[in-house]
This record gives sequence, C-alpha cells and structure tokens, in this order.
Amino acid sequence: MLKDAIDYLYREWRNKAAGLVSYGVHGGTRAAEHLRLVLSQVEAADVRSQVSLSLVTDFVGFTEFRPAPAQAKAVGEMLDQVVAWAGALRVLRGR
Repeated sequence: MLKDAIDYLYREWRNKAAGLVSYGVHGGTRAAEHLRLVLSQVEAADVRSQVSLSLVTDFVGFTEFRPAPAQAKAVGEMLDQVVAWAGALRVLRGR
C-alpha cells in the first residue's frame, strides 16, 4: 500500500529529501532499507540518519509509545539532515 502511494505520487516525491522512521522487534531496519530502494526509484534523496524504534525498549507493553531518551537525539540528527538536503535539492525542484 505504501509502495502504491509512493508510485502514484512520483512527481511529488521527485527531488525531495526523505527521512525514515521505522519500528519493530529489531527496529524495522530491514523494511527501512527496502524503502530506501523504492525512494531512489522515484528520485527522492533519503538521508543517512534513521530513527529505528524498538518494540521492546521504546514501547510499554508493545502498545504505549515511550521512546528512550537517545531517540530524541536520533530524531534531531535525522531532521537536520532532511532540512539540509531539502535546501540543496531546491534548485532541482525549481526546474
């Protein structure tokens, strides 16, 4: 479903910056890596930093979201990179 939405909105994703946030038992890292490949095909630039939330350490009882303090730093780093890349790609989007 997410892949269909990305494909459908190809023009909107083109030359945009993307940051990935995933969750799962192992932080959803495999799904995020697959999504990086999908984004590259629609010419979106994903940033290196990624937020990987663990169902074990960032959720209480697998339902209530309570991220570990280190996650705030990870979110900040990722958003800084997204902002920087978005600014750099602005020239390409203006064409």
